[in-house]
Amino acid sequence: MLTVYIVSHTHWDREWYHSAGRFRQRLVPLVDDLLDDYLAVRPERASELAALLRSGRIEAGPWFVLADELIPSGEALVRNLLAGRRALRALRADAPPVLYCPDSFGHPAALPALAQGFGFPMIVAWRGYGGRRWPDGDASWWRAPSGDRALLYHLGASGYELGANLPANDAAAADRWREIRDQLAPRSRLDVALLPNGADHHARQRDLAAAAAALAATASPTAVERGSLRGFAERALASAGARELPLVEGELRDSYGFTWTLPGTLATRAHQKRRNAGIERLLLREVEPWSALAARRTGRSWRALTHAAWRALLLGHPHDTLCGCSIDEVARAFDARMDDAESQATGLRDDAIAAVVGHDPERARLARDAWRPHIVLRNPAARPRGGVAIVEVTRFLADVRVGPGSAGVPTPPSGTPAGARAFSVDGV
Repeated sequence: MLTVYIVSHTHWDREWYHSAGRFRQRLVPLVDDLLDDYLAVRPERASELAALLRSGRIEAGPWFVLADELIPSGEALVRNLLAGRRALRALRADAPPVLYCPDSFGHPAALPALAQGFGFPMIVAWRGYGGRRWPDGDASWWRAPSGDRALLYHLGASGYELGANLPANDAAAADRWREIRDQLAPRSRLDVALLPNGADHHARQRDLAAAAAALAATASPTAVERGSLRGFAERALASAGARELPLVEGELRDSYGFTWTLPGTLATRAHQKRRNAGIERLLLREVEPWSALAARRTGRSWRALTHAAWRALLLGHPHDTLCGCSIDEVARAFDARMDDAESQATGLRDDAIAAVVGHDPERARLARDAWRPHIVLRNPAARPRGGVAIVEVTRFLADVRVGPGSAGVPTPPSGTPAGARAFSVDGV
């Protein structure tokens, strides 16, 4: 006997054929009748939203943004999940025990290890799996190169839109059930199947109770129930433990003959992908190590500032943004976010280096006669290496006064004769 779980959802692309700001304007009335965008406009409903999340009436997460999984680094995916967990815990809530990936354009081989590391025994996916290359059925065990494994639940050919706009009319419900049954029943390896009720930017279906009742009446003896993603996951995991399921390994990036995977997005707006990778390396190899050393030396945590820099970059990681398949306005906004993330990261790195070596800019400014040249050289790679280091040297020009009374002549640097022209030199 099969039980079909109807789980209401909205697949809300943060930006795509509209900008993030325009989509947020449309999101607010939907949630009135994620989280950061909604609460930025409706902060007075934070406690109400938190209560609904804790009770399970609303589910969110685990991602901060539903990122592309093949373009960002593995560490960026980790930071994404950490940011999502922080957003939920700020509301004293947790995500369902599911690494929910319904629309990513393929999945890395290490995803089961990532799922297990965050305590998610189950992955829900659609693109990248299905067709002749893979075992038949909607459930299998997926094993990462590390040996970690997770239950992979694979959505049907219509993906997360299969149960959108369910009809309340009995005759229409019978026709719709045949379509749903033909996708779910032949592939079912468990005693439960997921019927996602929603689609891209869909509001909550207002007549869902009547529609669910009509579907249940025509689907008998198959049971149809309204439920949650958490409830579905618990039922699916219990069922999987009592069955022999196939084992799959490797990347999931081939779903030809089942649904489209959109591999062409790996090449669109390539300059943005290259720049994103550079900023990721700046954060991982420079900001985080130096900030950790600075925190150890000074006793002051740099974590919140580091999270803020990551957040600026992660806002560009949704699959339609980083994949380059959105409108030009979205691409320009992504450029601006990368400018912001890079500026934050560079500033954090420089401040952290100064803290590690004991450089106090204010004290140094007042004691220029005691200056001595120093070069701090660090290898950011996780291996020994040699080569040429290019050093940019900047000479002090003058104090620049700001604020009231600052219209006078700047104080000349120490040792510069009155009337002399100060200058800077860049060298190698």
